[in-house]
Amino acid sequence: MEFISIQEAEKKVGEKVSLRGWAYRVRGSNEFIFIVLRDYSGIMQCVVERAKVAESVWKEAEEVTVESSLQLSGKIAKEPRAPTGYELKVEDLKLIHRAERFPITKDKSEEFLLDVRHLWLRSRYMTNILKVRSTVFGAIHEYFRKKGFFEFHSPIFTPVACEGGATLFKCDYFGKPIYLSQSWQLYAEAGIFSLEKIYCIAPSFRAEKSKTSRHLTEYWHAETEVAWMRFDEMLDLAEGLVKYVLDKVLKENEKELNELKRDVKLLKNAVEKPFARITYDEALKLLKEKANYPVPWGKDLRTIEERKLTELFDVPV
Repeated sequence: MEFISIQEAEKKVGEKVSLRGWAYRVRGSNEFIFIVLRDYSGIMQCVVERAKVAESVWKEAEEVTVESSLQLSGKIAKEPRAPTGYELKVEDLKLIHRAERFPITKDKSEEFLLDVRHLWLRSRYMTNILKVRSTVFGAIHEYFRKKGFFEFHSPIFTPVACEGGATLFKCDYFGKPIYLSQSWQLYAEAGIFSLEKIYCIAPSFRAEKSKTSRHLTEYWHAETEVAWMRFDEMLDLAEGLVKYVLDKVLKENEKELNELKRDVKLLKNAVEKPFARITYDEALKLLKEKANYPVPWGKDLRTIEERKLTELFDVPV
């Protein structure tokens, strides 16, 4: 028996196929059992009709619970009322493992979901985010490699601070103090004298207590270091990277973006239009005159002010 993905099955209307995955949703009656099957590629409604299957198959179907693993065979049909417009008319079903009661429901709090994160990863929401994230990481690698950059790694344990001593995670390294890396920069500045054009995607750690997404204690850092590069060339490189990544996501993750209800218009604008480039003084003038957000000269721009500038130009600034 050859199994195919749900995504492949959607292209085989009228044909008999075999699928395997996990039960995303289950409901039924005395005559029908509806199982929404989930695999890595998507979901599909699978219908078990008691009058058309063997009694043993019906008994197996009755045992299926949410997140049970199973194998199914049958014919693919178009069905407008199904979640994705297709369904599997089940002819055979094998329950691989019956799952215990699944604890996640729609009314659960974010705190609860974080406590069972290993199960939350199975949700459509998290699956879609992970797929987009995978595209982003792959696109960053592609962009730099196409431009002749070398991937250059550095240690996660470092003996000195890179960004500032106040945000260091200090560790005991066999009786000696050592720190979790804040940035790859110091090692990169040594590496460019050998390879000239280098980049890295690696975790960074900063001991900052904050509830905002802009100040995470652990995050993945895409960094680059280049010899001989002028400031305008650096701006071109950064703009090119953002455009390349967004273009990849728009092309490869259209379905995921739609399910996540993301406004792709903003992403398309960033790909199709040149980024705005302004001086600090010009930014303060625009914020004061166009956005009614006066900022004292010399002060860093906050998130709200950066967002206002982006809204004025309708592209990244």
